[in-house]
Amino acid sequence: MKKILVPAMLALLLFTAGCDKPPTEEPPAKPTETPAQTKPDVKPETKPEQKTAPDKPVRTTENQPAKNEQTEQSMNIKVYYPDDSGMKLVEVERKIIVDDSVDKYTAAVETLMEEPAEENLTRIFPKNAAIRSVTVRDGLATVDFDGSILKGFVGGSTGEEFLIGSIVDTLTNFPEVKRVKFLVDGKEIETLSGHMDLSTPLERMNTLTK
Repeated sequence: MKKILVPAMLALLLFTAGCDKPPTEEPPAKPTETPAQTKPDVKPETKPEQKTAPDKPVRTTENQPAKNEQTEQSMNIKVYYPDDSGMKLVEVERKIIVDDSVDKYTAAVETLMEEPAEENLTRIFPKNAAIRSVTVRDGLATVDFDGSILKGFVGGSTGEEFLIGSIVDTLTNFPEVKRVKFLVDGKEIETLSGHMDLSTPLERMNTLTK
């Protein structure tokens, strides 16, 4: 009987000993490493280059004449006044200003209407005389007087000759002018005061300057 009990007790002891031993803990399972998700290489977005037009030159108003600005030009010319004794025409030099409104021919004749600065010379134009226009074409200069010259001119034959001669010799000093014709208010005339024939153009009157 004792032989049976001893092995049974040993078996019981072994059994209880096994139950008292704490269960072995298994190490926690390592998380499965997954390869890091890598983003595909994405190049930064670049905007297409915009072509810029070449810089245009900037226009400035410096050194540019204004639209309404008139260009003036001065020139020296020779004009003829009667001497104070009424014997001849005397050549003198004058400076005239030419611009877009006054040509050199008109400026030359208008100079004769001014009182000369020289003491031995005299003005022959009537004070109320006016010039409507002076034009030059094909060697012919046409002087158009205002009608007031017919009323204001009181000179005799010598006065008329010197008045016409001063204009003719002044204008024919320009090499392109060969003859001079006279009008009054745009109409042809035969004479100013009845002493000179003005119905045809006149050439240079050199005899008056001697």
